[in-house]
Amino acid sequence: MDYTVKLGFVPSIRSRSGISAWCDELRTRCIDALEGMEGIEVLYPTAAPDGKTVCGKQGHTTTGAVANLDEGDAVAEYFSREGVDGLILCSLNFGDERSCSNIAERLGVPVLVIATKEPEAMTNASLARLSDSYCGNLSICSGLYRRSIPFYYAGIFFPEEDEFLAEVDVFARAVAAVKALKGARIGQVGVRPETFETVGYDEVAMINKFGQNVIPCNVADLKARANALADDDPAVLAKAEAIRNSVVTATVAEDYFVKAAKFELALTEFWQENKLSAMAVQCWATTRELFGISVCSSYGRMTEQGMLTACETDVMGSLAMLTQYAAGRGELAPHFIDWTIQHRENPNWLLAWHCGNAPACLAADPSSTALRSRPNMTGELAPKECDLSAGLYQFQVKPGLVTFCRLQEYEGQWKMLIATGEIVSSEETLAGTWGWVEVSDHAELYRTLVEEGFIHHANMIHGDQVDVLLEVCQFLDIEPVLVE
Repeated sequence: MDYTVKLGFVPSIRSRSGISAWCDELRTRCIDALEGMEGIEVLYPTAAPDGKTVCGKQGHTTTGAVANLDEGDAVAEYFSREGVDGLILCSLNFGDERSCSNIAERLGVPVLVIATKEPEAMTNASLARLSDSYCGNLSICSGLYRRSIPFYYAGIFFPEEDEFLAEVDVFARAVAAVKALKGARIGQVGVRPETFETVGYDEVAMINKFGQNVIPCNVADLKARANALADDDPAVLAKAEAIRNSVVTATVAEDYFVKAAKFELALTEFWQENKLSAMAVQCWATTRELFGISVCSSYGRMTEQGMLTACETDVMGSLAMLTQYAAGRGELAPHFIDWTIQHRENPNWLLAWHCGNAPACLAADPSSTALRSRPNMTGELAPKECDLSAGLYQFQVKPGLVTFCRLQEYEGQWKMLIATGEIVSSEETLAGTWGWVEVSDHAELYRTLVEEGFIHHANMIHGDQVDVLLEVCQFLDIEPVLVE
C-alpha cells in the first residue's frame, strides 16, 4: 500500500498591489523545500498567465499566492478536485486569515500552520518591516480556532531549516495515518476467544468515528477456500517453500508446510478480494482445529507483506497496527504484542511478547530464527505429524527504541495509549517472539493501563512515533494517553 500523501501548500499574503519580491522569493523557497521531501506530493496555486484571472480549475491566483477570499475559493476548489490529504498554511508576510480559514473549512483535512521568519529590517526612511508574519500568524490561527478547525502549529522558520523539514515530515506521517484510518476496511475472520471480553468492540462507533467498514468472514468459509487448493497446486508448493525458507531452523513435520500454505493463500485471497487495510483473525481454538496447525507465524508473514494481522480477533488492535504502519509509511513492520510479565530482577523491564507472530524481519539475530511447536520450543523433540501446536516463530526481537500504541473506545469516546521504551538484548531463550523492553517508569505505565481501561494487547513498532501519534489524536479528536 502506498502511504504517500498529497499536501496542499497555501502561501498566504496580505497584499493590495501584487506580491512583494520577498514573499515571491519565500514562496519559491518553501515549494522547493517541500518538493525535495520524501513521502509527499505537493500541490500549490500558480500565477495566472495574464496576472488577473483567478481559476479554481487550474489553481490560478493573480500572483501564485493567496491574498483574499476569491483566491481562497479558487484554491479550495483546486485542492478539493485534486484530493489533497492535508493543508500547510504558511504566512509569507502578515497573511490573510479569512482565505486560510475558508480553505481549511472547505477541505476538512488535517492542517499544519507555519509562519516564516522576519528578514533584515529595511534601512530606508520608512524602516518598515518586510514580513510581519509573526503578527499575522496569530490572526490565521485565531480564525481556525474560532471555527473549531483542528490544526497543529509548527513554529516560525525559514524553509531550509532542519526544524521546518522535521515538522513537515511529522505532519505528513500523521496525515498518512489519518488517511489510512478514515474509510478503512477491516477484516474480521472468526469470533473472539470465548473468555476474551476485552477484545470486544463497537462497530457503530468505528463507523461514526472513521467511516470504517468491518468485513466479516467465517473461519469455515476460509477453510473452504483452502480446501479448494490441491496439495500439488504450484501456488501451494511455492508458498510452502517460502514458509520453509522464512526461518533458519524448523522443527515441525512436513505436513505443516502445505497446511500453512493453504491457510495463508486463503487469507491472502480474502484480503485482496475485499481491499482490506488491516484484519483481526481468530487463532484458537476453531482455527487451529479446522486447519490442523497453529497459525501464529502465518500472521507474522502476512504482516511482513503489508497485510496487517492482529491476533485473537482483536479488531481494535488491528486499528493500532494500521495507525503505526501508516505513520511509518509502510517502511517498518509492526509487532502485535501482549503486555506479558514484569522482569524478576529489573523492575522497569516488561516482556513484549506473543505466541510467535512477529515478522521474521524483526529478529535480533536472523541466523537464529526458528519455527517450532508449542510443546517443543527448545527443538529437542522429534516433529510430529498432525500437530495442532506446530506453527510458532521463535526469536528475540531486535533491540532499539520502540513506540507502543493502543486504541480503545468506551461509550463513543476514543483514547490512544502512546508509550515508548527500549528493547534490550538478553541472553535468555524464551518461547515465541519476544523482547524485554525497558521503560522509564514501569509502575506508572502499568497503572495507566489499568486505570485508563487499556487491555493486555498493544502494537509495537521500532522508532519514536510520539509526535506523529499526538498529531493523529489532535486531528481525529482522540484523547492521547501519553506515558514516556
